[in-house]
Amino acid sequence: MAEDKAFQMRDSEWLDTNEAFRPPLSLSELLEILIESKAIERGQASEIESRTTTLRSQVLKDRVGSVRSQAAARYEVSPPEIVAAAGLPLATNPRQRLTEDVIAQCLADAASCSYRKLDPLALDNDLVQKTFSRAYAHHNVVVPVAEEGDQIELAVTDPFDRSLRESIESTLARPVRYSVASKRDIISIIERVHGFRSRVDSASAELGTGSQHKPLVELVELRSHSQLSSSGDEHVVAAVDYLLQYAFDQRASDIHLEPGPENAAIRFRIDGILHDIEHLPSTVHGAITSRIKVLARMDIAERRRPQDGRIKTRRGEREVELRVSSMATAFGEKVVIRVFDPNILMAELHDLGFNTDERERFEKWITSPSGLVLVTGPTGSGKTTTLYSTLRYLSGPETNITTVEDPIELVDPRFSQVQVQPQIDLTFAHALRTILRQDPDIIMVGEIRDAETAAMAVQAALTGHLVFSTVHTRDAAGAVTRLTELGVEPFLLSSVLRGAVAQRLVRKICTHCGTDSRLSPDQVNALGIKVPAERRQQLPVRIGQGCPECRQTGLLGRVGIFEMLDVGRRIQNLIREGRDANEISEAARIEGMESLRESAIRRLAEGVTTFEEVIRITGDGTL
Repeated sequence: MAEDKAFQMRDSEWLDTNEAFRPPLSLSELLEILIESKAIERGQASEIESRTTTLRSQVLKDRVGSVRSQAAARYEVSPPEIVAAAGLPLATNPRQRLTEDVIAQCLADAASCSYRKLDPLALDNDLVQKTFSRAYAHHNVVVPVAEEGDQIELAVTDPFDRSLRESIESTLARPVRYSVASKRDIISIIERVHGFRSRVDSASAELGTGSQHKPLVELVELRSHSQLSSSGDEHVVAAVDYLLQYAFDQRASDIHLEPGPENAAIRFRIDGILHDIEHLPSTVHGAITSRIKVLARMDIAERRRPQDGRIKTRRGEREVELRVSSMATAFGEKVVIRVFDPNILMAELHDLGFNTDERERFEKWITSPSGLVLVTGPTGSGKTTTLYSTLRYLSGPETNITTVEDPIELVDPRFSQVQVQPQIDLTFAHALRTILRQDPDIIMVGEIRDAETAAMAVQAALTGHLVFSTVHTRDAAGAVTRLTELGVEPFLLSSVLRGAVAQRLVRKICTHCGTDSRLSPDQVNALGIKVPAERRQQLPVRIGQGCPECRQTGLLGRVGIFEMLDVGRRIQNLIREGRDANEISEAARIEGMESLRESAIRRLAEGVTTFEEVIRITGDGTL
């Protein structure tokens, strides 16, 4: 409350000082503020003033795509945009650029108010929509960010614009406090919330009044926000495009559309954690589901049977593939879209998270002339990324790589990819039989699910091929016993298996707000780390304090942790003797295998992840 009173006092000071704050803020006034803030030097300010016309054109090309279009004529380029377009280094830190966010921070300091890095997931979409119309918010570049009692907090780009404040306060007729945010962030929020919701509302109103061989996947062009705002667009089509673009912007790996008794929820999975995004009327949910199914070439008339499909679209200069799955629930069809970004799926081996020893061990397996390599882990643990990155590493004009998948995760011209189709009896095992007649060098089997597939994969490895596949087990040793449970003879498995890797993904500490810390004695005990009592309060780690870049979570991005079972002579003997997973795992530990728990703790010690993430991913330490 003390902070709120201080805010109100500062707001009243603005209104009382007519000469100091003249609307709107000019470029020269902004440059003086930046000089006083020591963000730039006077020579840099002169350079910006001399390039004003060029920089303005650069902003227009970036924001609306042209300097001569009608959209360019309507777009008002602000002084912070002009300064940011120069891309100058900060005077106090040459390694950091003078961005719109840095400029907004300087303006906030100069106006003695707070700076806001807007987090789309943290804002109240209902508040954004009901406070201002889209036209008013867009014209004045203002968006509500918080509400406490009768008071509302608004983010603006120009805290010195007195005429704007008077217009806002007369419009709202309620106590207002102000913070400063970048124009890019504010406009993005306005376009997303008002654009998406206006389409949903229009679709809801309309729906309420009534009720040859093709390639596997075609490119679907998503339109930009400026294209979506035209009145001629179909509302449902535009709403789906908004939704997908927003998911890409937020780095979502999965999009969930979940029907409920009264409305439907939209949720995004970001860095392994689900976030609530929006709610839709049930009628609009059905229409959006149908639109997605059309794009994915699914049967829109069939709403009872589960279906799978795929969409290929473009994100900037790169293509992104979406895998779509639908399933009937008590309240309607649930649709989940998995986002496959080729920049992630086709990562280099050194980007997967292997340390030096793990990388050398893995490369020894995958460069063997023949044999079987298994990858195991639950859904979402990064198995697909590991396999596709491995195939990319091994691909070349002299290598014939063939995959059999259900479904094909990412279409890649460097591989011959086969889609399992049970309806025509094209199973993993049947596809493998045919592939073996097609002179393959490397075979990737999406998953070993049954005895026939397991037998065919082992047979392929025995006949001189290098085979990669996945199985669903908790750890690496469990992958071995899983194949014997499926009927593979232990003496055959021991001769073809090169190695098994179990993996998980842990969230990384944000590089922007990471700071040094120490484990408490209770945390040391929880991890089971054996250290002398006098050192229990001295184990250094890192934590994320929380910042706008990581949405105040302290965590940003994910990295793999691995358990790598190398099948040497000792492990071969245990497999041949039919020993269980515990014995195999214990022998591998003696030979230097690091468990998933130990791998996670090593990442903790290296300052990559946090204690909470280690506990979340590895649970009670049995992994």
